[in-house]
Amino acid sequence: MISNVSKPLSQGFTQNRPALGASLAARFVQSALLALRLRRYRIFCCALSHLWFLKVAFAILRRVRPLMIFKKTLFVTKASDVREVLDRFEDFTLGDSIAPGMPWGAFLMTVDWTDQHAAERQLLQSVVAPLPDVERIRAIVAARCREQIDAAPGEIDVVADLFEPVVVSIASNYFGVPPPGGRERGMAKIMRDLAGIIMVNPPVGSKPWIQSRDSIAVITSHVSAELERKAASLKTADAVLPDDLLTRLLRQLRTGSRHAWFDEDWIRRYMTGLLATGAATIVRAAAHTVDQLLAHPDALNQARAAARELERQEDLKRHNLDENLDARVEQARCALRHYIYEALRFRPMLPLLLRDTPRETVIASGTKRARLIPAGTRVIAPPLAAMFDPEVFPEPSHFLASRPLESYLHFGQGPRQCFGRYIAETALMEIVRALLLLPDLVRKPGASGRLAYEGPAASSMIVTFSKVRAIS
Repeated sequence: MISNVSKPLSQGFTQNRPALGASLAARFVQSALLALRLRRYRIFCCALSHLWFLKVAFAILRRVRPLMIFKKTLFVTKASDVREVLDRFEDFTLGDSIAPGMPWGAFLMTVDWTDQHAAERQLLQSVVAPLPDVERIRAIVAARCREQIDAAPGEIDVVADLFEPVVVSIASNYFGVPPPGGRERGMAKIMRDLAGIIMVNPPVGSKPWIQSRDSIAVITSHVSAELERKAASLKTADAVLPDDLLTRLLRQLRTGSRHAWFDEDWIRRYMTGLLATGAATIVRAAAHTVDQLLAHPDALNQARAAARELERQEDLKRHNLDENLDARVEQARCALRHYIYEALRFRPMLPLLLRDTPRETVIASGTKRARLIPAGTRVIAPPLAAMFDPEVFPEPSHFLASRPLESYLHFGQGPRQCFGRYIAETALMEIVRALLLLPDLVRKPGASGRLAYEGPAASSMIVTFSKVRAIS
């Protein structure tokens, strides 16, 4: 009996062996391909974070071939041409290039229909009170910075223990989306994952891809729950809700709208996109600014003086000890902004911007470098290249805080200029100022003091300082 049973089993095993071998071979090939794609993803993330290679490549192209088409990709390297691409909304579109990194659904950034984009931007502007909102964001950021710095024992991981807690506070108190389950670290990780897939979409099936999809599921469910909770509260006559963006949009929806597309799902998509693009942009920009100020000691000392002057002017305003106080405060704030913009030029928060050409068009018309761009061409229009163009930024390798602010492209240009600029710029100013006022601020020696990344998103950088309070 044993032999009779074992014979067909052994025959079956022998007959299935080729199929089993083919399956193992297929899995091996898939694993090898995934490993190759993951390596390419990491190389690209590194290139976006450590920009020396791109700076050299763009400098060469700018001199030799400022508008270069390689296969189906156009590389734009002169400042005037980058600005032209960003200005021409309908000729250089965005949705196809960025939509895959936003699987929670389309929102303002991915809309390529001019009228729809303008209508959505107008709706958002209707729920924003620019000056009061700026003051509110400034207060949120300043309070959280004091809390985090006061708790630090003479050293702090500025990314994990300062910048990320700040943006979580902005998300909770201004956007109207508190951390899921009250877990701030978890919220910071979600925003880091979402920002990462917008900049560089990880290979399907890889660990970063799985983590990003888990984060999307969590935040989508959480934003939907907040929407449902606040919408239900607004139906009661005595409802008292905080004055945040989510609540304002829901109130706007309740008053009725002539836009058929404006509904709770649109609000969900916009709020998720705001968390992904806005919050993580602040973290990356702050990390790059502080990193570059620390890398330029003379500029650091000058920026610290500018921060102290801003403190002094605000103190005079609080005590009403001088005339023309508002103008002087704004002048001092503008002086500090120059140092932040120039530091960020060396490591822009978004060094590359992508566009697509839906139809044949010409760029740089009327110049010797004019090119006919075929339909279906992917366009790389790098702010990094534009902000190192010596025609607009003389002596581009030098830190010069006297450059005109309008020359920079940190928040884009044209119809797609960052809608949340007032949020990001205000937060960035307050975060950097809080650090500049710390005595003896230096980078911690060794690897921990260098800016580290998780994918393309900043993840860690430790600085040290004296706990003695700075004197203005």
